[in-house]
Amino acid sequence: MMRNLISKVNELIIDMNDNLPFIGVPLSIGWDILHRFKFIVEKKILELRGQLKFNINQLDHERIYYVSPHKIQYYLTNKLKKKEVHSGILKGRWDKSKKPIEDLTVYQAFKQKFNEGKKWESITNFKNVLDDISNGITQWGCRNLDELNEKIRISEEIYTKIKNKGNKLEADIFSSMGLNDIIINISRDGNLLLNDGKFSLSLAKVLDLPKVPVKIKIRHKNWMKFREKLKYLGRPDKLYQKITHIDLQDFSFKYGDERLILIKKNLSISSGTLLDIGTNLGYFCHKFEDKGFDCYAVEGNIYYVYFLKKLRKAENKKFKIVNKSIFKYNKGKELVFDVVLALFIFHHFLKKQNSYLNLIKLLNRLKVKEMIFGAHIPRELQRIKRYINYTPNQFVNFILENSCLNKAELLGKMDSGRCIYKLSS
Repeated sequence: MMRNLISKVNELIIDMNDNLPFIGVPLSIGWDILHRFKFIVEKKILELRGQLKFNINQLDHERIYYVSPHKIQYYLTNKLKKKEVHSGILKGRWDKSKKPIEDLTVYQAFKQKFNEGKKWESITNFKNVLDDISNGITQWGCRNLDELNEKIRISEEIYTKIKNKGNKLEADIFSSMGLNDIIINISRDGNLLLNDGKFSLSLAKVLDLPKVPVKIKIRHKNWMKFREKLKYLGRPDKLYQKITHIDLQDFSFKYGDERLILIKKNLSISSGTLLDIGTNLGYFCHKFEDKGFDCYAVEGNIYYVYFLKKLRKAENKKFKIVNKSIFKYNKGKELVFDVVLALFIFHHFLKKQNSYLNLIKLLNRLKVKEMIFGAHIPRELQRIKRYINYTPNQFVNFILENSCLNKAELLGKMDSGRCIYKLSS
C-alpha cells in the first residue's frame, strides 16, 4: 500500500515537473530531499538489524571459491593472532595494513623468470633471498637452501604442468604439489586480501590463469553488515541480478549469466564505450569492464545506487555511475556510445505520455553502433494504466523509426517469453 502511494506521488510530481515546471521543479527538489532522508533512516535501521543477524557458525572456512587471481590485488602485511584468525569475523583496522601483490619479491622473481625468461642467478630479488637464507634469515618460508631449492623445483614443475594443459588446473594442484593453498581475507569494503599462499598466487598471476581456488579465512565485521543489508534488499523475493563478488554467490537472484552469454555471443563490438540503462546493481558493467569496455551505469533509484557504489568498490571497478533518470543524463546533448544495453527498461516509459515522448527524444539523441534491446511481453502492461502498449516487433520498429539504428536481429527468447534483439546501424 505504502509503496504504491509513494509511486503515485512520484509519478504526479514528474508530470507536474514536465507540464507545470514553476510548481513541479520545487516539488521535485523537495521530494528528492525527503526521499534521500528516508533512505538514510532506513539504511541505519537496516545496519542495526544487520549487526544482530549474521551467524559465525554459518561460515565455512574450508569451502573452495573460484576467483580471477587479478581480483586479489593486495596482501596483508600484519600477522593476526591465532584467536583472531579462528574468529571468522573481525572488526578493527587490520585490513588497512596492506601492500600491492606486485611488491612481493616472489612475484617479481617469478615474473622475471617465467615471463621474461631470465635465469634465477641473474634475478636480483632471488639473489637477495639467497643471501638472507645463507645468513640464517628465513625467506619465502624457507630456512635453508635445500628448502628453497625444493620450493623452486615445485614452482617450475607446476608452471610447466599448467602451461602444457593450456592454463587449466585442478582445484588442489598447489597443495597437492607442496605449495600452500591461497587463503584470503575480506576487507571492510569487500576487497580480497591475500592472507597466505604467496607462491601459489604469484604463479597464478604470471600464468594469467582465468581462475584459482581460494579459501576465505576472515571477513571484516563491516563487510558482514553490508552483506546483511544486501540480503535485506532482496526481500521478499530475490535480487534482480546475479552478484559477481565471490562472497555473495549464495544470494538468490532472478537473472544470472544467460543474458550475458547471449549478448557476448552476438555482439560484434569487442571494446569501446558501453551505456547500461537501468543498471540495477551493475552486473553487466562488472562483466563488460572485465572485457575492456569503458562502462557507464545509469540508475535513478537511490537505493540501488548505494549498493552499486559499494559493489563497484568491492570489486575494484572503475565504471561511471550516473544517479539520475536517463532522460536527464546530458539533457539536450547527443549520447555517443559504441554499445547501449536497454534490457527490459523501455517498456516502463510506455505508461505515461510524457515519458513516452521523452523516450522518443532519448532515441533521437542516441548515436550508437549497436543496441541490445530487451522487449517486454504486452500482457505485462495490460492490467495497469498505460499510454501505449507494443508487441515486441512493434517496439523494435518504433526504436528503428526514432533512432539512428536501422537493422534488427532477434537473438533469442527468455524462458519467460521475453525477447532480446540486437539493433544496429
